[in-house]
Amino acid sequence: GASVTRFKKAAGGPDVAKILRSVGEAAYEWRLDTDTLTWTANAAAALGVADIERIASGRAYAARVEAADGQSRCDAVTQSGRGDDGAGVPYQVQYAFKRADTAGKIWLEDTGRWFAGPDGKALRAHGVVRAIDERHERERRLIELANFDPLTGEINRTQLVEVLGATLDEAVRFRSSSGFLLTAIDHLGRLNEAYGFDVAEEVIAQVAKRIRTRLRAKDHLGRFSGNKFGVILTNCTADELAPAAER
Repeated sequence: GASVTRFKKAAGGPDVAKILRSVGEAAYEWRLDTDTLTWTANAAAALGVADIERIASGRAYAARVEAADGQSRCDAVTQSGRGDDGAGVPYQVQYAFKRADTAGKIWLEDTGRWFAGPDGKALRAHGVVRAIDERHERERRLIELANFDPLTGEINRTQLVEVLGATLDEAVRFRSSSGFLLTAIDHLGRLNEAYGFDVAEEVIAQVAKRIRTRLRAKDHLGRFSGNKFGVILTNCTADELAPAAER
């Protein structure tokens, strides 16, 4: 197994580990030839790992990484497609890191630089990781707000138009058919006048839920405008469109 060493304070220089600890970051060096992963002393606390020996190799660390929504450090280093001209190749990736079986996961930003050996392949990499849970959640929320209607939770008009375009392209490519319904809530203005905007918004939200229950998993629902919804029916023939609308 790989052993863990510690980054030392340079004589007369600043205490690097203390600085990193104060800003919530941990530094590492990864030797790809031996798969040894060396961490600063504060890494266990920063990553929420009980024993730093458990992530003392690139393989062990990679086993805790969930990079479904991004790129792992291993990918960034070994699959970058760039060459090292002597100054190293920079990388920055984001991924989820599993702390332990019961401790959940944290989102990390991993910023570093890898250096090639004589054969041109990555030999070592060094960098820092830091927790970005709050930033990741803000970014996720911004993406959600950009793509989804906050009242109904369905896609907004911009996304609806994009999905409709993609559905039409697919129908043309595979010589299939699809349908599009535009459905409206009548007299919504009267509800506003009689009961107030809160009640009218609740009606909109409930109508969206009811429409959703009538759709197949492969169909799409979006809020087209204030009182209108767009429904994209995939693989829907002309004969099937009217019954779908009736539902």
